[in-house]
Amino acid sequence: TAPLFSSLLMLAIPAGVAGVGRRVAVTPPSKDGSVHPAMIAAAAEAGLDELWLLGGAQAIAALTFGVELEDGVIAPVDKLFGPGNAYVAEAKRYASALPGGPACDLPAGPSELLVIADRDADFEIVAADLLSQAEHDADAQVILVSDSGTALSEIIAEVERQVESLPRAAIARASLAEARAIRVRDTAEACEVANLYGPEHLSIQTEEAERLVECISAAGAVFVGRWAAETLGDYAAGPSHVLPTDGAARTLGGVTTASFMTTMSVQTVSEQGAAALAPVAAALARLEGLEAHARAADLRSAG
Repeated sequence: TAPLFSSLLMLAIPAGVAGVGRRVAVTPPSKDGSVHPAMIAAAAEAGLDELWLLGGAQAIAALTFGVELEDGVIAPVDKLFGPGNAYVAEAKRYASALPGGPACDLPAGPSELLVIADRDADFEIVAADLLSQAEHDADAQVILVSDSGTALSEIIAEVERQVESLPRAAIARASLAEARAIRVRDTAEACEVANLYGPEHLSIQTEEAERLVECISAAGAVFVGRWAAETLGDYAAGPSHVLPTDGAARTLGGVTTASFMTTMSVQTVSEQGAAALAPVAAALARLEGLEAHARAADLRSAG
């Protein structure tokens, strides 16, 4: 429902920096079968090798198994990256679990935003931030946490006022129908709620916002203070906005250049080095009951 060329750039650019040999993007066509010009421009600017008009789980299938289309052949890829709806997220999970299937970056399903606000927050700004995520799609999750009943009621009223004028108001209202406003005892408990949820985006709009960051252990990206709009992270602040959702922030970080790279170790050992290491390796191998391992080490120390 929106041409997310920003996501294309947030993935294609770090992949290019990492030196990925083949970069392929898929994007759903519009209802008339066309592609938004901004998607083509972004793909060209990022130097992509291929851009295909495919979306949903079927696009993940094409990248996983390969497919021959009228316009050409999509060869299988080694790793799947990028956000999508619940069907895309599940398709990525399924594909990565297949024997020999592609690896997967992280769970990047419907967007999430949790805002911690107190009575000193700018209620208009907090409401605008919540709506910026709610307009993504009906499954987007927005949560408001505060130790102030006044803040909760004022922000909720401001959300209702602002949503009226949004072009995507119907989508935002569908998301808001599943939204939650949580009253906590204090900001420390607000941080506990945030860490339990592990949001994709966490906005801290409190009097001592920077102090609260020290209490956060699970979030894809943290936006600190009134001026740090999540929208700035989406488009202009720097790091990739492809972030873990569905609680995955408790164990995973967002996409970086390193996400497109692998590591390997290369070992060269001199005769003197082998003589020093082999007895240790052989002793440990025998403790594990692996005699063949031990003998392979012994042969290196026999001189």
